[in-house]
Amino acid sequence: MRKLLRRPSLACLLLAPPLAVAAALQPADWRHRQDFTVAAPGLVRVAPTPATFDGGEADQRDWRVIDADGREQAYLLTIEREQRPEPRRAAQVATRLLGSFSQTTIATGIDGPLAALRIETPARLFLKAANVEISDDGETWTTIDRGLPLFRQAGAENLRVDLQGRRAAYVRLELDDFRSSALTITSVWLEPAAGEPAALQPVETHLARREAFAGETVLTITLPGRHLPLARLDFTTPEPLFTRRVTVAERELRDGEASERIVAHGTIYRVQLPGVPPREQLSLPLDFAPTTRELLVHIHDADSPPLQPTAVQAWQQPAALVFAAPAAGDYAVLTGHAQARMPRYDLAALGQDLRRAEAVALTLGERRANPGHRPPDTLPEASATGGPFDPTGWMHARTVTLATSGVQELELDVPALAAARADFADLRLARDGKQVAYLLERPALARRLELTLTPVPDPRRPAAGRWTIALPHARLPLRALVFRSPDPLFQRTLRVHETITTRRGDTYERSLGQATWTRTPDTAATDTFTLALDTAPETDTLTLEIDNGDNPPLQLGALQATYPVVRLVFKGQTGETLTLHAGKPTATAPRYDLALVARQLLAADRHPARLADDAAPAAERPAPLFASLRGGVAFWIALAVVVVVLLVVVAKLLPKPPAA
Repeated sequence: MRKLLRRPSLACLLLAPPLAVAAALQPADWRHRQDFTVAAPGLVRVAPTPATFDGGEADQRDWRVIDADGREQAYLLTIEREQRPEPRRAAQVATRLLGSFSQTTIATGIDGPLAALRIETPARLFLKAANVEISDDGETWTTIDRGLPLFRQAGAENLRVDLQGRRAAYVRLELDDFRSSALTITSVWLEPAAGEPAALQPVETHLARREAFAGETVLTITLPGRHLPLARLDFTTPEPLFTRRVTVAERELRDGEASERIVAHGTIYRVQLPGVPPREQLSLPLDFAPTTRELLVHIHDADSPPLQPTAVQAWQQPAALVFAAPAAGDYAVLTGHAQARMPRYDLAALGQDLRRAEAVALTLGERRANPGHRPPDTLPEASATGGPFDPTGWMHARTVTLATSGVQELELDVPALAAARADFADLRLARDGKQVAYLLERPALARRLELTLTPVPDPRRPAAGRWTIALPHARLPLRALVFRSPDPLFQRTLRVHETITTRRGDTYERSLGQATWTRTPDTAATDTFTLALDTAPETDTLTLEIDNGDNPPLQLGALQATYPVVRLVFKGQTGETLTLHAGKPTATAPRYDLALVARQLLAADRHPARLADDAAPAAERPAPLFASLRGGVAFWIALAVVVVVLLVVVAKLLPKPPAA
């Protein structure tokens, strides 16, 4: 207490209660409360729990501290976020070659402590071990690290050198060039140190789902609450050697469609370089507060086997509510008032003093519903139901099965994707003659489909390789074809097309994609090649052509196709019979009131819904004229009828011959 009295501002704060008490409020307007007890008057520091962040608004404008009589107490919310000064370009960078290694000397031009440096290089594919030295005069050097892996591989990279907060006028990097050419370093950026980092607090996380898609693994991480000021993710995975690029995203609603927003990205790795101990980096820095209780972690595997993380640990920046308790007794923190305004207290001027002052540390109790307040339903049943539905005109129908009540996630399979239009505007969920409102979600994910290559040589072009590719359905929205070849050295142009038959019976070739595949010893790390398709196919048979010239025929292995992930998010109950309808050319995109509660829907826990294997009967519709005839026959029959009618009309218009 004596230390507090040495600060006049804090003494006035404690001795003058009117400064610490704000205007009256109505506690019943808040949905949640967390109680705690103060043993003696004085400065109090209360640690908010994940339930506190989750129960309030994203900017904490609705947080209030009240005493036992419901009087509001002025407080200061502190969140110890790491300060990251702006990077500065190094004053001078010089590189010289010394036999089997290169030496880069960096003049920092910074007097203060340095957190790290980051190099820039145009090299696209490399893996090198670096020895790191520092010096104050450029003559006497001190080694601070050996065997640091610097690399750029398959999108993953580590170009950052940790300087451990040391002061250094010069930094020297020695890179091993024994197995690869010397690295060209174009510039170096220095990160000044920001002082002692805050002691992060662990967050209880759960690895809810791990899914393998085409070229990437997606982890669904559940958090104990929203709006937590996250600072880091730590991964636990058993693989001995790997490098992976990682992106972190959260779900959001964009232009009326569910999508993902990338909030962080980085690289995790575990590598073993010759002559040095193994090194790993399994942490990903964060600096954001998620608006949902889920994080989507994308691990980009490229052509490597999917990574199998067993756990993900989240950490948050420390936070505290600091206020001056005028008396001992019971207090509470209120949260959950969407219309509340950001409070403006006189304590703002004492922010730095309150952060440094000694205070009694207390912990909040469990969050409970505030008496007299009833929280609204975040997803009313009326919003989950659309208008009436008439299945006439829809060409395809599938039964949807629900295993658990709640928010459902239905991923369209290959037959459903082929049945729907390219813009998915013709999708309808129906139940008992009414539409079931849904949100369309198209994340940046793809699944792979195994296909078969069948050789069909062209006798007129013996130097060209030709194959047919059979698709399980026509009108599949394929994105790309992934080819494999064991040949080590070649350059070939691949062309994929399909044959379209018009209504008149004519045929023509429709190009889908073309690219050149080059493989040299420098690029032989992978045996795959991805050919992006310019447009989706209309038929169920594709043709691949490769011009070999005077070279031996290219050997092709297994073939895969990638197609997009499309989901419907809706609310349903166990035991309901739902039907997914698709395939109406004239249908327009549905507009549901469900979009008004899209944020709550996307933040809720999801249950996977399934499409039944057997297709439900489609609505009866009249068969078009000449449906059983080929386009050419129907055309000539119609033309003949028109000619006959014209001849009859002309004959009637001709003048009759005069009577004899």
